[in-house]
Amino acid sequence: MILSPDHVTIAVADAGPAIAFFALLGFKKTHVATIDGGVPARYMGMPAIRAQHITLALEGADFEIQLLQFDPPPGTDPGVHPTNLRKLGFNHLAFRVDDIEGATAHLVANGVTMLSEEMDYIGRKLRLFEGPEGITFELVQRDA
Repeated sequence: MILSPDHVTIAVADAGPAIAFFALLGFKKTHVATIDGGVPARYMGMPAIRAQHITLALEGADFEIQLLQFDPPPGTDPGVHPTNLRKLGFNHLAFRVDDIEGATAHLVANGVTMLSEEMDYIGRKLRLFEGPEGITFELVQRDA
């Protein structure tokens, strides 16, 4: 019934650093829209929402990262940090790569924080990083 993942939406305080971060992974901005009430806001259950909706696509993949930058930004709870993988709800986003060492070097050279050393697990090399707004993402290299 399910064909494939389509997109993931990430709420951000400032879209600029998130766009730059995902560009390091090969994503390109393909669409920008302003949500100011209307059908999209009602669909999301927030009829008074005002936000920028930015779509980032990965060439050759049928998958998007969609960023939502709210205006004004919502308050945050400083006691809850997204890299806390023990909290309920969203845990992390994983991207498959063909060279985890090379991808890691590229990200670290561009200031991305590595959260774990490499781990071998069920035929995969894995490594965790901190992404925009403190979300955790993972690189995955599958054994050939």
